[in-house]
Amino acid sequence: MLLNHWTHERKLVEFDPETGQAKTIVLSTAKNTDKPCSGFAHSEKRIFGSKVNFAIYREDENIIFSAGEKSWLTENSEIEFKHSQPFPFISKFQIVEKGVCTFSILYSHLARSPYSIVDVTYDQIDRDADFYLEFITENILDKEWRAMVTKEWA
Repeated sequence: MLLNHWTHERKLVEFDPETGQAKTIVLSTAKNTDKPCSGFAHSEKRIFGSKVNFAIYREDENIIFSAGEKSWLTENSEIEFKHSQPFPFISKFQIVEKGVCTFSILYSHLARSPYSIVDVTYDQIDRDADFYLEFITENILDKEWRAMVTKEWA
């Protein structure tokens, strides 16, 4: 499936939800924003590990979140998304189902964090772009956000 790249308007991501593999496609011009999208993709590199591809997309009337080859129907009332920063420049993202952690990643953001300190115009929009998993955690279970996604995404 083709998804929008989270931070680059001239990129699309070909994401395979079965394998969790993703391929970035560079466009010669910016995407057509008049056309509805089906979702967004991003990746993070585990500390001391491999890159993990993430995607959030609409499939029929469902909003699906994928981390690698794992996927979750997000309307499940027994699912929680957690994001924290246990140490400076390090974040932890978890998916918890029925009280059991079924996915976890610890990742560094050493390269992006200094911008938030030195850029006087850095705001929540910048933070949302820099921290995909934090944005997902804050919005994925929000009823108003989900209604917008269901209405606007193809």
